[in-house]
Amino acid sequence: MAGTIPTSGAQSSVTRKALTTVGTGGLTFLVTDALNQPQATSITLSILIGAIALMLRFQVDFERRLAAVEQLEIQGMTELKKLIEETFGDISDATELHRTIDASPLGTGLVRRLARNAAQIPGHAPPIVAHFVRSKIEETADLLKQIAENGTVTYYGEDREWLLGLTRNAAVGIDAISMAAVDHALWQSEIGQRYLDAQRRVAAEGKRVRRIFVLDVNGNDQDPDLLRVCAEQRRMDIEVRLLARTDVPPPLRVQVRDLILFDDTLAYETTPTTTPDPKLAQIAETRLVLTDRRVKECAQLFRELWDAAHEPQMNT
Repeated sequence: MAGTIPTSGAQSSVTRKALTTVGTGGLTFLVTDALNQPQATSITLSILIGAIALMLRFQVDFERRLAAVEQLEIQGMTELKKLIEETFGDISDATELHRTIDASPLGTGLVRRLARNAAQIPGHAPPIVAHFVRSKIEETADLLKQIAENGTVTYYGEDREWLLGLTRNAAVGIDAISMAAVDHALWQSEIGQRYLDAQRRVAAEGKRVRRIFVLDVNGNDQDPDLLRVCAEQRRMDIEVRLLARTDVPPPLRVQVRDLILFDDTLAYETTPTTTPDPKLAQIAETRLVLTDRRVKECAQLFRELWDAAHEPQMNT
């Protein structure tokens, strides 16, 4: 029955002690009686020796149980110490993590939200859902690690989430160098339209948005399609200038590349694939650069190219 303390062991121990006491007393009585001692003396000695034997047995049992209790106490203290050390270690790690999160510009709310939402995915969710969520969290963790440690993140292929996210969150301004080899069909694409709309909203908030269109060697600054794109962006309060390859200052020609500067603190660079026909080029890789020295070099490059470029001559 639950809650009942077993008594069979205790009853057996008491029975053994009683039998030992009776046996010792009886043996003493027989010995004293064989020595022709008075009966009263034999009985007294039997009771006395039996009592002494009982006391010795109790003392032996007490010492044995005391040693067992001491051993249990030592084991308990060892386990308690281990538990306390592990608990305090976990608390220390959690405290340090919480302190680090508090010091981060992200704050605790966003991190808690991520953890809470991740924990709400049901255990019976299909494996593909769990694997997909895990991969996205791993990607985000790797992105944060690369930004924190290296100041540079590389995405192999054409990105859209970084581009749109950075544009929508620009706080100061956006400066872009658009290469024909990369942006030849961007403005007619779905991502290009979304990117342009995000820039329009940034410009409408009074923030600076500038773009340099770098023409191919055989590019024409009077190309109707180009002028149409320039006119469209100027109507969105985006400052636009054109720059022929031949007008790029010689020291800068090897540095010219597709580049976007966000708030003069982050550079977004793309590298096109190698192809004989520039119109067939695609994005090979995308990089986010936060290294201060590199970003300053990009900002200096944009300023010098901006000064060398000219405003498009619109036909009236």
